[in-house]
Order: sequence, then C-alpha cells, then structure tokens
Amino acid sequence: MNAAGKRMTASSKKVVAGVSDFFFCSKISATAKQVGALVEFAGSPQAVLDKAAGADLIILDLGQNSLDPLALIGKLKANPASAHISLVAFVNHERLDLIEGARQAGCDQVLNRGAFSQELPRLLRGGQ
Repeated sequence: MNAAGKRMTASSKKVVAGVSDFFFCSKISATAKQVGALVEFAGSPQAVLDKAAGADLIILDLGQNSLDPLALIGKLKANPASAHISLVAFVNHERLDLIEGARQAGCDQVLNRGAFSQELPRLLRGGQ
C-alpha cells in the first residue's frame, strides 16, 4: 500500500522527483495518484542518487539550484545502477543554457514547464 492507503500494483511506476517547487510537487503528486504511480521526492543530490535504485523514472527541476542538476544528471547517467532509468527534466523555456546543458549531460528528455505539465500523465504512466 502507498502513503494514501491505495494498493500498489506490480505495474505501478516508481518515480523519483528532484523537485521542491510547491506547485510542481502538488501537480506531480496529484497526477501520480490518478495514474497509480508511486512518487518519492528528493531535495538533495544525494537523496536523488539514494532513491534512484529501482526507479522507473527520475524527474528533475533544472531550476532547482540546490540539486546542481547538470552534475546530478551526469552522475546518474555514469552510474551503471541508474544509467538505464528514464530521466526527464523541466525548466523555464528561456533557460536555453540549462536545456542544452541537460541534453549534453545525458538527460533523456528536457521539457519546458508547460510541456512538462501537459506530458506529466503520460510520463508517469511510463510512456516516452
């Protein structure tokens, strides 16, 4: 059972979210509940790395400076235990430096905030 008391199925997706923005935390939590995904939030680079084991998806807010997101992407993709995990990041559309940096670091998908909000149900269900 998850924290909300709902029975998790074998097909439930485990998602690690390096996100601290209250709006996006709420959006991710509500959407995960709707699609039956289990989300664990992580507020530090080490917490993301620690929680990544067994995850199906990692979501990172590139605007969350406390994560040092570009370095974290590199660490996740360099680690054999997490390199295969789908990694999706989002950021304000005007932050071209972070968008390009995330792609170069190995992020699987980089979305602007609006596109991330629209794609969130599909991402949490496991679609790429």
